[in-house]
Amino acid sequence: MKRIVFSAMAVAAVTAPAAAQEATKFDGPFVGVQLGWQQDRRSATSSTVPPSTTRVTGDGLVYGGQVGYDVNIGSGVLGLEGSITGRTGNNGSAALDFETGRTINVTARAGLLVSPESLLYARGGYSNARFSFSNPAGNSESRNGYTLGAGYERSLTDKISARIEYAYSNYGSDTLPGIGGPVDINYRRHGITAGFNLRF
Repeated sequence: MKRIVFSAMAVAAVTAPAAAQEATKFDGPFVGVQLGWQQDRRSATSSTVPPSTTRVTGDGLVYGGQVGYDVNIGSGVLGLEGSITGRTGNNGSAALDFETGRTINVTARAGLLVSPESLLYARGGYSNARFSFSNPAGNSESRNGYTLGAGYERSLTDKISARIEYAYSNYGSDTLPGIGGPVDINYRRHGITAGFNLRF
């Protein structure tokens, strides 16, 4: 009987650190990089009679980095993250030309551990994006909005994880001067990114 007890204690002593390590794969500070696809959508409605609407959709390569902190809460994870990204390409038509600059996001996320190495999560928070216009006539501006998303993250090692994520962003509307009168512009965005995080 004593041998059985001592054997059980020995197994527990060996497996406990491993279990604790598994339980904290998504815990603590991290930094990372991301790369993917981003689509910016603009709709411009003129004040002419009758009013006309022009829609412009532009695709580009999005790239950037992130820093954050996760807290493991048993079967789930809560976290905060800040990121900054840029985008290639521009968007234009006869009635609407614009370029997208850098974007800064500050978001919270909540996730469910589907295994010790796998996390499904949703995120949401503040987003600030930079836009430049040449038609309608307008200066560069930074717009405040919100972003919502969902993703999957997988631990590759004790320190490195990989993730894939979809995000939708909304930056409201604005009125700019146009050739035939004021133009109301709406700002929307979709994006899919993949990334890696290094944990400390």
